Amino acid sequence: MDNSEIKKRLNSINWNFDFTINYGEDTLHPFNCRKYYSYPATFIPEIPYAMIEILSKKGDVVLDPFGGIGTTFIQALSLERVPFSFDINPIATNVCKTLYMLFDPSVNKESIKGKLLQLCEGYDESKDYTVGLSTCQKELSGWFEKRTFNEISFLFYQVEHLQDSTVQKVMSLILSSLLVTLSSQNKGWAYIADNVKPKDDELKKKHVFEQYILTTKILLNDIIDHESHLSRSFSDFYPNIFNKERIFNKSITEMHFESESVDLVVTSPPYPRMIDYVKSQRLSFNFFDENFMDYVGKEIGARYRRSRRDCLSKYESDIKQVNNAIYDVLKQDGYFCVVLPDYDIEDSRKDVIERIVESYTELGMNKVFEVGRYIPSHRRTLSIQWATLVNERIYIFQKG
Repeated sequence: MDNSEIKKRLNSINWNFDFTINYGEDTLHPFNCRKYYSYPATFIPEIPYAMIEILSKKGDVVLDPFGGIGTTFIQALSLERVPFSFDINPIATNVCKTLYMLFDPSVNKESIKGKLLQLCEGYDESKDYTVGLSTCQKELSGWFEKRTFNEISFLFYQVEHLQDSTVQKVMSLILSSLLVTLSSQNKGWAYIADNVKPKDDELKKKHVFEQYILTTKILLNDIIDHESHLSRSFSDFYPNIFNKERIFNKSITEMHFESESVDLVVTSPPYPRMIDYVKSQRLSFNFFDENFMDYVGKEIGARYRRSRRDCLSKYESDIKQVNNAIYDVLKQDGYFCVVLPDYDIEDSRKDVIERIVESYTELGMNKVFEVGRYIPSHRRTLSIQWATLVNERIYIFQKG
């Protein structure tokens, strides 16, 4: 397909996706990872799905250097492209790895679901299940009503004593995803990132087991349904790619990836001064007994740096370093698709983004497509001026 035909197809898409798409019962559709794990500012799956479908073919290598919980990775996998994903946040890469594992045609999803549902049985409210927690896990107690935390601790105990590693990984994903929902801090991820625990009069009893059962059923049933729409060739495709590591808990700048080996890069990098991706997962880091401070310093454009003088200059430098790595791994004639913030003219961040866009051309890439999109109000990050974004722009460049 030549660029004129590509542009025609790209221009036919409503990139706002502000309507319900009817894919039909027998049609493969985007898989929304965020439905199963709340992670701030993930881009909607329709964007990478469309890019991958139009700009690549089966067997092509697709890479996301800011992979998060796997939105690009899972779309590429579903469309039988060879996916790679990088992210410095281990909580995000764990989500991506678990979803990747669940797409294995040889994994019995019904069996896993049955085992997971049984694990919430046997709770005794007269017992104190918190005594078996690690020091790091006990620090979670301030976020939950006392009975709620005891029920969560019971599930922690169950997952730690599982012999089946597959079931254990899926249960860990489910529990990690529920921590924010079950906590009494319901004002948004920023309060968790800033370690603002709920006051005593805000502590509310939550329905732990009901939420656990519901989340388990939704996750496994949706994957079973999605699997039924995959191409018949997927059962042969998956085993051929599973024998190689594809999800990396590091920056693409930290490892040597084969030059000119990637057909398509699809990504949305962190936006400057908007999100604390690592700190927002504070509760999950406690659950997994990890110190999030080991990763905070590696984050690009983090919100907590917003008042520092060098915040924007460091962001620009860090992004350009990643862009150099992207250019190196991309094949000649390969495509690079990126979603970036579209700030108001008076916002100091606008100049930074414009220079980053210019740098793609300076590297030796040609812009073949650009379009603006409106972000629906329910998907905007925060209700405070410096962190709220109304518009984004999608760019497509071609190397060579």
